[in-house]
Amino acid sequence: MSITKERLEQGLRYDDYKAQMTRNRERFEANEETVQLAPDDLAFFAQLPAALPVLVLAEDWCGDVIANLPVLGRLAAESAKLDLRIFLRDQNLDIMDQYLKDGQHRSIPVFVIFDPGFRELGHWIERPARVTELQEQMRRELFASDPLLQGIAPDTSIAQLPEEARNRLGQAFGTFREEQRQLSDQEVVRDIRAIIEHGTAQPVVEERRAVPTAVQGQPKADGHTSQRVKVAITYCASCGYEPQTLALASALMQEFVYDLASIELIPWTDGTFDVVVDGDLVHSMLREGGFPEHSTIIQAVRERLVH
Repeated sequence: MSITKERLEQGLRYDDYKAQMTRNRERFEANEETVQLAPDDLAFFAQLPAALPVLVLAEDWCGDVIANLPVLGRLAAESAKLDLRIFLRDQNLDIMDQYLKDGQHRSIPVFVIFDPGFRELGHWIERPARVTELQEQMRRELFASDPLLQGIAPDTSIAQLPEEARNRLGQAFGTFREEQRQLSDQEVVRDIRAIIEHGTAQPVVEERRAVPTAVQGQPKADGHTSQRVKVAITYCASCGYEPQTLALASALMQEFVYDLASIELIPWTDGTFDVVVDGDLVHSMLREGGFPEHSTIIQAVRERLVH
């Protein structure tokens, strides 16, 4: 199903989108203020012969939306050549499912750029490919060199890490974000400009995300343990994922009154929502996209219980 001009016009304008935000608006606007547009880039967009329609898929709970949509917003405002129309992802899954990352993930933000005749030039998903590469490189190097992380697979879920290792990784990611913020903004602009100049979609960086089996030194559940089940939910606190986290925890407590040994809630960053059941990563927002159905996690717990 192609996006029609009439459907695009149903989207929110940029300021209207901000006005309806219920969380993270202060962070969003703080990021707007720090965007630095290079004169050459701004001149390129300002000199376009006509304004280009841009469809955006977003949600105010998503960390990548909070980081990257303000860049597009500033670019649109200062060039006056990008006509943004923003759709809430969860209310427009028919659009979202046309732009799945790697053909399977409902990752956001999505920027879809059209020419004045409403032919699609290309689309951009989530974050700059270069930033993803640098983040993965930083993580691999950290796990290889830091004594607290050595011996643990770099793709191990946050919830599967010992507390000291988790804290160390959190510090590293915080430093990375601060150091790479300007580069990330520049890469967003570069990618959008490349789509307009060459009509190509954002390059996809292959996700090197294997499902981890177990953290070294910790036994892996085999589905036949005689002990009660442990659940750990890692959620992006800066993204405002608390409601989804508490709702899932409540559903588990109501379903398994006496069968849970613990439910650990781990605040994190970077758009994370991971659920680990007895050492197994059963849902990852990065891997599956979005939040899990409560029934999926309940079934994962039930499979590990002895009847």
